[in-house]
Amino acid sequence: MSRNESSGIRGAIHKITKQGRKRLDEDYLALYKLHATNSSPNKDAIVLESKGPIIILCYVKNPPKSLICLPENPYLDLDLVSKDSSGSTGVRWASVKSSSINWYSKITLEKVQPPNKSNRGTIEGWFEQSNSFAIVRANLLNSDEPWNVNAGTWFDGPLMSEENLPEILSSGDNKIGQIVDSEITVSWKNRLHAHLTSKVDSSMLINSFAKGSVVLRNNVIKPQKTILPMGCLSNWLKLKHPRMSDAKLTAKYKTLSKGLISNSSKSLSLALLRDISRDFGECEWVSRTPENIEISGLSLIGMKSLIEFVKSAGDLEFLIEWNWPILENLEFLQYVLRDNNCRLLVTKHGDIIDINSALAKLVSLRELATVKLQLSREHSIKIKLATGTDFLPSITHNSIPQDARELVQSFSEKSWNLDRLTNENTDFEYRKEIWQAMYFYPEGNEEWANKIEVKNPLAAWIATPNEYRKSRWIRIADNLPDKWVDLLEINSQNLDLIISSFTKGSQSWQKKSIIYISKQFIKNNQLLIQMSHYLDSKSAVNLSACILLASNHLPDDFTELIQRSIDNWLDAPLFAREILDTLFPNNSAENNDRHGVLDKVRNASMIHPKDSLLYNWSSYVTSLLNGEVISSTSMRTYMKLFPYKWWYDNSSNWLLNQLSSSAGRRWLISNELPWPALIARLDGELCGPPGVVKRFTRNIPSSGDVIFIPVMDECKAKDYLMDLYDMISSLEESTDVVLGRTHPMVGYLLRDFKEWPDFSSDIFAHGDKEIASLLFGISFYKNLV
Repeated sequence: MSRNESSGIRGAIHKITKQGRKRLDEDYLALYKLHATNSSPNKDAIVLESKGPIIILCYVKNPPKSLICLPENPYLDLDLVSKDSSGSTGVRWASVKSSSINWYSKITLEKVQPPNKSNRGTIEGWFEQSNSFAIVRANLLNSDEPWNVNAGTWFDGPLMSEENLPEILSSGDNKIGQIVDSEITVSWKNRLHAHLTSKVDSSMLINSFAKGSVVLRNNVIKPQKTILPMGCLSNWLKLKHPRMSDAKLTAKYKTLSKGLISNSSKSLSLALLRDISRDFGECEWVSRTPENIEISGLSLIGMKSLIEFVKSAGDLEFLIEWNWPILENLEFLQYVLRDNNCRLLVTKHGDIIDINSALAKLVSLRELATVKLQLSREHSIKIKLATGTDFLPSITHNSIPQDARELVQSFSEKSWNLDRLTNENTDFEYRKEIWQAMYFYPEGNEEWANKIEVKNPLAAWIATPNEYRKSRWIRIADNLPDKWVDLLEINSQNLDLIISSFTKGSQSWQKKSIIYISKQFIKNNQLLIQMSHYLDSKSAVNLSACILLASNHLPDDFTELIQRSIDNWLDAPLFAREILDTLFPNNSAENNDRHGVLDKVRNASMIHPKDSLLYNWSSYVTSLLNGEVISSTSMRTYMKLFPYKWWYDNSSNWLLNQLSSSAGRRWLISNELPWPALIARLDGELCGPPGVVKRFTRNIPSSGDVIFIPVMDECKAKDYLMDLYDMISSLEESTDVVLGRTHPMVGYLLRDFKEWPDFSSDIFAHGDKEIASLLFGISFYKNLV
């Protein structure tokens, strides 16, 4: 044995050494050899030693947990108990520390690993258990009454039941959780100290204890403004002015409370208001005692004042989350835990320190949501914390999410950005239920959602875990506002629901869904056949977009379905640019109208709004096909609206056209375009708008053609034009490459390949991405030729 004499010999804590434990293990094995060599295969365990509160047991079946149930009289033949018995033949309870359980091989009597839990019920598991045993050192919970059982007595462990649990573990209404590896729930009444280093553990335990009490905590959902009871200021004044007489304190409190309640803070001194703000933060003062009080803005003095006020009420049960160290405030915390109205005190900072007035303490273990209930030095139980589904936050804000997008964007790591919530619903009860649902988001709470589904479908939908959203959506979709389907995961299991619910989603969700489904159609053409009946539903437009996005990967057998989809899509052309590129791909000089729909789409596009991409695409393609002259105004519209690839074959001519007029020059300096990357491309590149395949022909203007560029107003857009001008001038004058403004290497675009260095991907980090992309591509190409 060893002892800690740092505080003196008297009362010093004694601990067993490593050598002492080894000798104890040898003694226990000797007891096993003495009593348990002739095993009784039908029994669970045998008593090796029973001396007062300490008993040594050997388990050969049903290995023990941290709390074990023992028969009061193991000699009683249970087969003789009448069937109409209540089933309670008398039991004793004992606690077991995990460190006191040792497993041994029956063959070698050497220590072995415990049987693998995952093997239970298998042949391998049976073999492991039948060839090993556990020696356990247990402590009787009620040690005043001896357990008169002789060594060598075999017994079966009684069925554990909450009905016959010790009173200390079952007398309260506050659930701590279930004993690990059992379904036995441990509940508590009051004066429990929990030192929990995990925020999850703290939140779960407080939620379990919170119902019907005043809760002083760090709320997961922060209120817009902390609401505090006015009465705590009386206690605050006493702490601030300990020598002031009661009469003066009362008068000062009346003046203070009157000024705060009437919002006439001008009658209060600035120094006093500053002191209040320092200790309580920004808050609203009320005459009642709130059920849930946010403490994150309180100082130590503010917190003590609040606790004193709640305690002084006398009839209010309360629980406290303590944000400060234990040791410096030990005397105050002992004082708090002597109050029977204190259900729970949660600490989290520093090392755990015993608070003597607590009836028991809880400590976080490494495994999440698992704690150790320490009843005394001898007794501890491992518990899996309860989920606290009965607890609901009492904080209700003035606004709630307008749609799923607001819900998702306003949420970040268990806190809410209230500025993003725009729905100021006037129904308080409705808002309260929505905020209760938001408390469970994003993990969800299916049990709570089921209860609220009929009364408030939206609250149920918000609180639904992802794995249950599909079934709930089927039940309540028609009762939800639009733009809430966004919470439904976009995956292959939900394809039917996604397609049938397109119209209920936000625009961004619809686009994500369309892209995902089109990829599924490419992977599995048969899936498209299964879903084609939705072309006759409200979702026809969206499904048509899915089909058309996949059209260039579909065999010719789907041409009729594609033509049908075009009729629907033209009514609401989602993904216009992407679908035009897919229907009429410019990836070869051959016919790019595989489905024979170019004229149909081009003609139908002319009835769309004149500022739409479809209308301008149709106008541009028609002009190219008919050899018509394109006006300067149309050029500007096309350059601003179209992808570069659609028009950079004409970029040189269009630039000179714009430079020739004051209106064109004004437009050029108002729109940033990467002119060097548009004009200085290589000959032969396939380009042009969908429906018109062209090969790029390099057409470099002379410096005289672009003479207006240097005299234009300075701006970012001019940098691209000046780089083009410098490239042309240095080429004509046969001077060295000039460092560019928009990209340092842009000047090489007009130089012979012999002058080019090799460019790596690092080139993208030094300037305009379009120019860098062209430089990198040509650098790769020159090494091939």
